[in-house]
Amino acid sequence: MPPKYQQLADRLRKAIEDGRWAPGDQIPTEIELRDSSGFSVNTVREAIRQLVNQELLEKRQGEGTFVRRRPDTFPVLLSDEEGRRAADLPGDAYVSSVLLRGRRPEVGRPHVDVVEARADVALRLDVKVGAKVVTRVQQRFVDGTPWSLQTSYYPMDIADGTDLIRPGDIERGTIRLLEDLGHPQVGYTDELTARMSYPDESAFFAVTGAGVSVQVLWRTAFDAERPIRLTVTVYPADRNRLVYHIGSVPAKYRDRS
Repeated sequence: MPPKYQQLADRLRKAIEDGRWAPGDQIPTEIELRDSSGFSVNTVREAIRQLVNQELLEKRQGEGTFVRRRPDTFPVLLSDEEGRRAADLPGDAYVSSVLLRGRRPEVGRPHVDVVEARADVALRLDVKVGAKVVTRVQQRFVDGTPWSLQTSYYPMDIADGTDLIRPGDIERGTIRLLEDLGHPQVGYTDELTARMSYPDESAFFAVTGAGVSVQVLWRTAFDAERPIRLTVTVYPADRNRLVYHIGSVPAKYRDRS
């Protein structure tokens, strides 16, 4: 038989899933749960802690414990190259995909900087640790809600003196710009990792407590000879579904993603 706290956590989870408490509702207090369940206060607290860690509940200082509100998840089609401009719609593939689903995309103005490459960045761009690289950071929103955080890294010998190092949007898109600079993209490698959000990410994504689980996409783009761009995108797992279509998937099934 599962531990008592697990039994209570399962009951509370089922009550949430069955709609007894809707997102934003306050659940009973620890004392009320103790009285109704017959378990000790310590058991109640452990059950609640587990559901908070699973992002089903959230604690609000001085108010109590509430069912966490979850944004409608958005499917991110990773088999589309996000830096490429769409043919018939404004913006890149990210903006176009949001518009196609009848939702409102928003992309913050890029923050451009020159930094020293960390070990994980240097490895993927095949430069020395501490080498200068250009970063372009953008905050992205869907219907006004923070949805993802994207940082692109460019080797200095490619970016120096180009629009990549200048503030502002690149109207033709970064893939076309790199092509015009003599670095046509021929492929990319994707790596997916998962972790809890860092404090600055939690603040942007407007989550409290221990943060939110995030999926991190490391996409390294190549020309015929070398890495030309590393894009790291942080997707909160509570509002994003990462999707790949491999091969010829019929259109009506692609649209179900």
